Parts: sequence; C-alpha cells; structure tokens
Amino acid sequence: MAATPGKTVEVDPKLLERAQKAAHERGVAVPQLVNTALEHELGEEAPQAPFSLIGAFRSGRSDLSKLASEDVFEPEPFR
Repeated sequence: MAATPGKTVEVDPKLLERAQKAAHERGVAVPQLVNTALEHELGEEAPQAPFSLIGAFRSGRSDLSKLASEDVFEPEPFR
C-alpha cells in the first residue's frame, strides 16, 4: 500500500513527544514509527482464503467421493 504524503493527524503533545523520543531511540522517522504502530494495532489485511478455488471446477465424474473413501485410484489411459 503506497503512502499518501501530506496527511495530518492530530496528536496529544505529550504523546507526540513520546513518539519522537521512541523514533529517535529506534533510529527511524516518526511517520515510520506511526505506520508500524498502526500496523501492529490494526493487524495485517485479511489474507485471501488459500483454497478459494475449491469447488469452482467440475471433473465430470460423480464417483470421486466414493473413490477417495476407498483409496482407489485407477488413472484413465492417456490415449
């Protein structure tokens, strides 16, 4: 996500002072510290489901569940 420069946030002066001190101690800029704190507080964006394609295609066979439960696998001839 690209940063949008020029955004202003009102912060309590004492909190800003603490943020500036923490940023200095960590060797980072205050905006970077704020971004890190927001990411920590809000968490990462929800990842997409890894199995989102399950059920999206048809094999053309109706016996797949039966074959899987019986551990039967007989590949069809190639040609």
